[in-house]
Amino acid sequence: MLAFALAGVHSMRACAQSMVASPLVLDGLGKETFTLDGPWQFHPGDDPAWASPTFDSSGWERLSAAQPWGKQGHAQLTGLAWYRCSIVLIAWSGGRAQDFSLLVPNVNDSYEVYWNGSLIGRNGRLPPRPVWRLSQPMQTFQLGQVRTGVLAVRVWKAPLLSDDSGERGGFDAAPLIGSSEAITTAAAADQFQWLRSRQLNFGVNLICAVIACVSFLLWLGTPSRWVLLWTAGFAIAQPTILLLLNAHLSLPYSLAMGAAQPVYALQDISLWFLLLWLLCLHEERTIGRITRICAAIYATGEVLDGVLVAVSWNPQWTARAQVFDAVLTFFSFLFQIFPLVLVGYALFRRKRFDSARWLVASLAFLDEMMLVFGYAVKQGRQFTGWSIADKIDSPMFFLDGNGISLTTIAAALLFVALIYAVYNSVREDQLQQEVLKREKLELLHASDRMRHHAEHDGLTGLWNHRVIVERLSQEMIRSIREGTPLSVILADIDHFKKVNDSFGHLAGDLVLKEIGNVFTQCLRPYDCVGRYGGEEFLMILPNCGIESALLRGEQLRAAAQSARILDGETMLQVTISFGVVSILRSQEGAEAVIRAVDAALYRAKKSGRNCVIQAESDLSIYAR
Repeated sequence: MLAFALAGVHSMRACAQSMVASPLVLDGLGKETFTLDGPWQFHPGDDPAWASPTFDSSGWERLSAAQPWGKQGHAQLTGLAWYRCSIVLIAWSGGRAQDFSLLVPNVNDSYEVYWNGSLIGRNGRLPPRPVWRLSQPMQTFQLGQVRTGVLAVRVWKAPLLSDDSGERGGFDAAPLIGSSEAITTAAAADQFQWLRSRQLNFGVNLICAVIACVSFLLWLGTPSRWVLLWTAGFAIAQPTILLLLNAHLSLPYSLAMGAAQPVYALQDISLWFLLLWLLCLHEERTIGRITRICAAIYATGEVLDGVLVAVSWNPQWTARAQVFDAVLTFFSFLFQIFPLVLVGYALFRRKRFDSARWLVASLAFLDEMMLVFGYAVKQGRQFTGWSIADKIDSPMFFLDGNGISLTTIAAALLFVALIYAVYNSVREDQLQQEVLKREKLELLHASDRMRHHAEHDGLTGLWNHRVIVERLSQEMIRSIREGTPLSVILADIDHFKKVNDSFGHLAGDLVLKEIGNVFTQCLRPYDCVGRYGGEEFLMILPNCGIESALLRGEQLRAAAQSARILDGETMLQVTISFGVVSILRSQEGAEAVIRAVDAALYRAKKSGRNCVIQAESDLSIYAR
């Protein structure tokens, strides 16, 4: 009986080995494809001989390719491992020669494919300098026309970091095999389905990118509105992360994740400053300084985290990278709750907000609580085994094939609320700017009116005494500098006191106004005329010699004499006496010039009035 039992056990083992070693027969391959879900022979470790079709792998473990090895008893397995499967391919068209292809879904992390011991393709690069890729479509490999063989897949799984559950590794889904035409069709269908399931996500991210560009361009136009720059930073982060991690660009993992960490920091820091502005905390120096310091530390930490991701594959750095990753994760967690601090501080200070800002504060609190909770439970889950983070990220429902999760809804609501609040803030700012602009214009107009009243005579509108004397000094300096002649005329209305005594002071004021208008119309545009005092007028004639000045004085005298000034039904007529002086390279001051022209005017009065008299040519006799 013992002998029969031993023989039976030996027979069962031989049968099991023959079952394992027996090939997988795929009959009728043509337009359809066949899923190689298993069983596959699996073994951790590495030996190049395992690719040979003659290698006996009957003692290896059997696994399904429909799910990772981490869910089939090899959790937290990293490094190299092999899959093997013996296959017999029979085409549906009988004996006609036909090419076969292999379609491989995502594999963690890099791998090589061998067919009958020959390397037919790879994805990424295996150690000693591994390269593995993120977010890529299914990979196609040509098997040729060989009908029977052994398919071997050599897989390398990167070392685990703090947020890796350890449940992945190897195949995420089973490969497909079939004719080249069928595999091409299957790959196109898979790519179409991938695009369809993410069209909503792509559309939202496209809107985010447009908003980021518009906000940045608006900020360039008004650099003082920093809220627009932070809006651009917050909006551009998500499309950038999409391109780096989820857009099938087949970027190397170290590049994609290393660049994504600073982008995540950009999004978080932009949210901080947006909350700082929208919650009216930007005017408080202390909280603003704390925010800037935290932003600098957080950005530096995320850059270092990206560097650690890039070097974590190296065996001599793996242990250190995991330790530093745990430390940085702790500090990142502290910074993740900073928006909650800002919202809490605003509530503590009892800030009064409008409905849009309250909505932003509430949604920011909700969104950050979800992110912080998810971030916390993801860390170290290779040890805890918690799956709640995956449940939070899993879709609650589907919209035309697009999965909508709770985190997606919270992030979308926060983004919409932020854009609405920023729009309201910018609109309010523009209204305030317009009010300030109007007030500034009114102040400028008031200042111009005050300056005009300070520089002009209130009755005639001509330059007053102070300004006309200052202009004389300026024109004398310019005349000496440029070597050009300068003439000055002092005019006085004859018997003006009689006008006031006979017709009243209002009639005298009317005469002064009309004579001022006569002088203004007769002089050149660049000549200056001012009321020197009482009934006296001082005129400055640049680039004008004595002959021209005397002629101009005579024209002014005749124009004033012929002027008809009506005061009601009363006709007023006056004459004017003129003193004229010409200055050429004179070093005397304005006072000497005025004395000289005043002396000439006195002589005109003594000569019978209503005439033009030239002053002495030597001005030095009038200088004190």
